[in-house]
Amino acid sequence: MVKKLDARGRDVGEIVAGLRRADGFLSASVREAARGIVEGVREGGDEALLDYTERFDGVRPENIRVPIEEIERAREGLSAELAESFAFAIENVRSFHRREMERSWETSRGGATVGQRVRPIRRAGLYVPGGHGAYPSTLVMSAVPAQVAGVGEIRVCTPPGPDGRADESVLAVAGLLGLEEVYALGGAQAVGALAFGTETVRRVDKIVGPGNDFVTAAKLEVFGVVGIDAPQGPSEVMVIADAGAFPERVARDLMAQAEHLSGASAVLLTPSEELVRSVEPLLSGEPSELITLVRVRDNAQAVEISNEYAPEHAHVISEDHEAILQDLDAVGMVAIGDFTPVALGDYAAGPSHALPSGGAAVWASALGTRDFVAHTNYIHFTKDALDEIGPHVERLARLEGFENHAQSVGVRLR
Repeated sequence: MVKKLDARGRDVGEIVAGLRRADGFLSASVREAARGIVEGVREGGDEALLDYTERFDGVRPENIRVPIEEIERAREGLSAELAESFAFAIENVRSFHRREMERSWETSRGGATVGQRVRPIRRAGLYVPGGHGAYPSTLVMSAVPAQVAGVGEIRVCTPPGPDGRADESVLAVAGLLGLEEVYALGGAQAVGALAFGTETVRRVDKIVGPGNDFVTAAKLEVFGVVGIDAPQGPSEVMVIADAGAFPERVARDLMAQAEHLSGASAVLLTPSEELVRSVEPLLSGEPSELITLVRVRDNAQAVEISNEYAPEHAHVISEDHEAILQDLDAVGMVAIGDFTPVALGDYAAGPSHALPSGGAAVWASALGTRDFVAHTNYIHFTKDALDEIGPHVERLARLEGFENHAQSVGVRLR
């Protein structure tokens, strides 16, 4: 059943609290279960991986690592039409992420040189979810930024199907991208394998990619052993629309994100009572149970609610879309205008669709090349430059009680 709220004259925090958002990966029971699984993999290696896969996926794969020949067969078996569409998407994603790539820099003044080297991480683990559907698009959205960044080793984990094999379309995309290391592993056990390594799975330096609550909780458990990206839980969208929006199109936008099910959330924020009345009867089926229609006072209140909720996606359909865009400061991705459904970003527009959810958009960003690089700062001073900075460093070090710090400078000044 569609939920309806009237936000006019009410506190924004109260409205946000009434919107659907599952506890998910933050719940104590999920974190505890994920912790047990990753520790089990750490201690038990491949045997634990197979046991967990049999327990949770109902199958014991013959090969944890997918043979390269199987990847090639999947690529060759891709229809010409799908191969063309994937190539189109891959090029758009590659073009976007090339433009966001950070560069090393250096500057000098008076004999003092400072700089920053931007370098790719060596090994990345990409998680491609399964469950409700197959997600070859997620492999595109995580592998291409990693390749643009220059990551040397890329490992992919994706859950096995009932036949014990990884999804054919995911394998086909791996073939198109030249990825050779794919594992038929899903869930928290895949995260544990990537973080700690097993007899078959080699460990990585960072794990990225969306997954269910147990996958996200497992990533939080191994953080520190490896790097991770922002939490990416159930799909979320806030559609901010005014009276000029087409009801059928708005309904499809809401249903599209609710279609992910598994705790997804889709919210319409509009000052138009007529739009609410027109959209409601167009929502049906299981996805409609995850949709909330909110009557707001005006666009300013809609923006305030969205910023407080911090959704994964926002879709702005309004004559004032430019002003609304400037005021949205906590969202993973914004789709602007009637001809820009969020689905374009999900598949082929260019930016990665791996986005922060669960409110993480207040501090986190979309997956990009920055997630696959590290920054090394460096300094290089001549004697003249040391003479200028040295006395200041000596004073500051002694203020903090670190005499040897001061002496390491002073011995050079003398």
